[in-house]
Amino acid sequence: MSVRETALVRSLFTLIFLIFLAGCQSKVYLMPTPTGMQSGKHDPFEFTSDRDKGSNIAVAYATNRLPSDSDNYYAREFDGTLRVGITRVQIGDGEQSWDEIRKLSLHGLDKKDAALSINEVNQLGEFSSNESIETLSPELQAIMDRINAVIDESIVKEITVYVHGANNSYYRSAAQAAQYRHFTGRQAIVTFFSWPSAENIFRYGTDVSNINETVPTFARYLKLLAKHSSAERINILCYSVGATLTTQTLALLGSDHSQPDREAYRESLRLGSVYFAAPDTDFDNFIEEYRLYQDIVERVTVTINHNDSVLGISRSMFHATDGPQKNSQDVLSSKSRLGKPDIRDLTQEQADWILEKTRDSNFDVLEVDYNAIPGLSKGSHDYWYQNPWASTDALLALNFHARPGDRGLVSRESEGKPRIWHFPPDYDTRIDDAIERIVATP
Repeated sequence: MSVRETALVRSLFTLIFLIFLAGCQSKVYLMPTPTGMQSGKHDPFEFTSDRDKGSNIAVAYATNRLPSDSDNYYAREFDGTLRVGITRVQIGDGEQSWDEIRKLSLHGLDKKDAALSINEVNQLGEFSSNESIETLSPELQAIMDRINAVIDESIVKEITVYVHGANNSYYRSAAQAAQYRHFTGRQAIVTFFSWPSAENIFRYGTDVSNINETVPTFARYLKLLAKHSSAERINILCYSVGATLTTQTLALLGSDHSQPDREAYRESLRLGSVYFAAPDTDFDNFIEEYRLYQDIVERVTVTINHNDSVLGISRSMFHATDGPQKNSQDVLSSKSRLGKPDIRDLTQEQADWILEKTRDSNFDVLEVDYNAIPGLSKGSHDYWYQNPWASTDALLALNFHARPGDRGLVSRESEGKPRIWHFPPDYDTRIDDAIERIVATP
């Protein structure tokens, strides 16, 4: 058996194991309490408005999936129409009091009390691909007025967009977005973009192909928010292969040179922090795409785990489309993933360029190392929400736009090497002081 065949067999066994785990985890449960909230010194629910107290978490959504009559709400099929609305995700059986939910969130109770389910999906309107972004219909204007009313009433004047990974249903993406909002004390204004995943781990290539076709629709959604919302910033949290949709979309926006004043264009988009969590996208493609949009985003954080088992499989086994120009042709991708990068996949020029970028003030690489983080499994891929240290960092980076050093991380750098940030051994004790300083900073 060749080395290549051996690697594929090993990946197959790993895949079967992961499928078994996924089958046991079809339900989404409220994620573990982020480390920054565990000491009791920083309670985000102290400032939760009376309107948001309760078992239901409201999140906005956008999708290009077609509506479904089943309990799935939206189908795997899709078109170019943007559908927007509000989803309410319920914690537990809906009978807990706010005090019980608060205790559950900060201290943890039985897992059965923390199951997440969809209580309501209310589609408010549609935005077809041929509608002008400049002038909205009365229906769409009413939707944006509703969003702006929430922004006006909120302490947080920003929108965070969550972009899910592969093999994801509408329900899972809604639940992930909702729990993120929940652990901001329900203060963050969160929307999720539910792109049309095939919802089958064996159809990864279909997911990537669907992503390529969805890029223009996601770009229109970001433009819609930028043009008609009153948000001061639009942030993006993208997970796994959602990174491919995000980086390709930002590259499309960055390639738009129709406006001669680039600074004015950047200000019109108001793109804030972009957080790539366990990003499953070609490492070398990302370099070229990031070149196109580096000047229109405020900050980019890339998290990496050199032992990420899912990204190892993604590299060695699955079919992926190599960029939007090859939508119809699947090719076996042996490229390393952004979340598990191999510098040998880059040209010398690319390697030198990205090395310098890691030393910039607006591009950060965070290593998630199982040797340094308590409770993190070696091959973890879902660490951004399952590990309390990692989830704390995502919350601080997106909600406060804090630099890595300010949010308790330590850099590792040497001559000729990239600057990499990591969690120090005493992160769980130093994070309290870090949060105190961040909150006190105007």
